[in-house]
Amino acid sequence: MYYQLSEFYKRDVSFVFNEETNGLDYFGLMNGDKVNYEKMIYYDVDKLDKYINNYDILPTMGAPLVSEKFKNTFNHLLREEIDFFEVEIKDEKGNVNKDFYCFNIINSISCMDNEKSIVEKTRYGTISIKKLYIEPNSLKEYSIVRMEEHKSHIIVSKEFKERCEEANLKGIEFIEEGHSIYTDL
Repeated sequence: MYYQLSEFYKRDVSFVFNEETNGLDYFGLMNGDKVNYEKMIYYDVDKLDKYINNYDILPTMGAPLVSEKFKNTFNHLLREEIDFFEVEIKDEKGNVNKDFYCFNIINSISCMDNEKSIVEKTRYGTISIKKLYIEPNSLKEYSIVRMEEHKSHIIVSKEFKERCEEANLKGIEFIEEGHSIYTDL
């Protein structure tokens, strides 16, 4: 069983990768590329909430942001499946939070079951996935990957999900294969 990694946060907001300030290629992080980078990565948000540190993953436009607790839970995957980079989150009033890490998923693989999944082509030439199924054993030895067919989808193994649950990580949702919000399928 595989799952799509998702996040939830108390309010509808996205922490945005600051393309102007960062000297790092946004698409390199989103493509599952191994990235060598030593500098701070900057994200922007309208306001920093008092409860932000109650979450272990944040909703982002860009690579995911995760807590130190999340980082420590998955340090055993470092450099083989994931990398972490220091982050500064800044709000419109100039308040700063440096308690999170940019989470880079290194591997991108083709894993969608094309026969079972329900997808639509968009007018922009991309696909919209209405119902996702993953090919059995497609993750091979990996516990987390970016899905090649749709890079915004992060797919994790059952073991990855269980480790998150054992660590009691907050703000993480796991969408089971075959789940759909669409009622007309």
